[in-house]
Amino acid sequence: MNESAFAPKLLIFAKDEAVGREIRDAVRNGASEGPVNVYITTDLTQAVNTVRDREPNAVMIELSGELSHDRSRIGELRSVNPELTLVGVYSGESNTASISSGYMVELVRLGVSDFLRRPIAEGELNGFMTRLIPNQNVNEPSRYGTCVAFISNKGGVGKSSLAVNTATALAMRYPDEVLLIDASLQMGVCAPMLNLSPETSLYDAFEQRQRLDSTLIRQLATPHESGLLLLAAPPDPLAAADIDDQSIVRVLNLARRTFRFVVVDTFPLFDQVVMSVLDIATRAYVVLDNVVPTVLSVVHLLRLLENLQYPSTRLRIVVNRYQQLAGNPLIDDIARSLRMNVDHVLPYDKRMITAANVGRPCTMDWVRWSKLHRELKQLASEIAALQPVQEEDD
Repeated sequence: MNESAFAPKLLIFAKDEAVGREIRDAVRNGASEGPVNVYITTDLTQAVNTVRDREPNAVMIELSGELSHDRSRIGELRSVNPELTLVGVYSGESNTASISSGYMVELVRLGVSDFLRRPIAEGELNGFMTRLIPNQNVNEPSRYGTCVAFISNKGGVGKSSLAVNTATALAMRYPDEVLLIDASLQMGVCAPMLNLSPETSLYDAFEQRQRLDSTLIRQLATPHESGLLLLAAPPDPLAAADIDDQSIVRVLNLARRTFRFVVVDTFPLFDQVVMSVLDIATRAYVVLDNVVPTVLSVVHLLRLLENLQYPSTRLRIVVNRYQQLAGNPLIDDIARSLRMNVDHVLPYDKRMITAANVGRPCTMDWVRWSKLHRELKQLASEIAALQPVQEEDD
């Protein structure tokens, strides 16, 4: 989110930084439709990691003029993402052989879809940028599962309880297709709320990040009787400090390729890790209770998100543990303070507290006339509807 978290992403893979900056400046000058997030690298390993972690919409690769060399680099990039859009950039001073029609035909066969000549004229980028931007669908990526995050900048509002219960409700509908990630790195509580004692955690995924794949992430997740899988928070808070935002991005992107739904519980502090989670999440649920200090803290949080150009369409406001007590703001008061509608209201219910204490989510024990259960069911249904579900043939 350093530039614009929801703009198209472009990786420039050049022979040196100077060429990379030249191409970057040409791209930014030609991006008339809006901002573009640009990453520059001169190293193949870093380029591959950037494709894996940041999932750029396209890669502009400086061509060497040597087919075997270019074939190797393109093969490495496309091995990470076979559908990657590749644009070849060549110098106007290159020799004739390097830009011959035969050479370009071979590159097209390797997956290069466009060619640009340096120095890049503004007009040459118009068509490319027009094709790049419409491919960005930040709300419902068609080839990934749905990812939702529960966030708050204040502890004690029941955010983790909501994440656990919502994930459990989804898992009971879609067994083995829901992953709950406890990204509250220093003080995760999802495991005890599920009465689980995981032998592996998010830290193991971090340590194995270079070989992490769909099979391994399932092995590192701990199964729950509801059909849910949990990737628990690290047991050691000191070790958790090693997990950075780039590692979280890699885990989340892989999780979205592996599971139909990914639910993320976050630390009640707005840091780089939470920012990265929000960058990927299809929807973010902002959790608060109806206490004045909490409402005011969420006002500041929403203002921060607005300054970061986070689209309000991806936010939902959840008032948890709602009680109509003297002095507590009512729902209308909260909506006016936040300048947003309140989307979900979950009443205070001792059953939620009891469930957390005994390690059995209350969504596993349906109570027909309970308003709490009805609201939790509605929340899970809303998440399930975010992405069309393809029913498997019997």
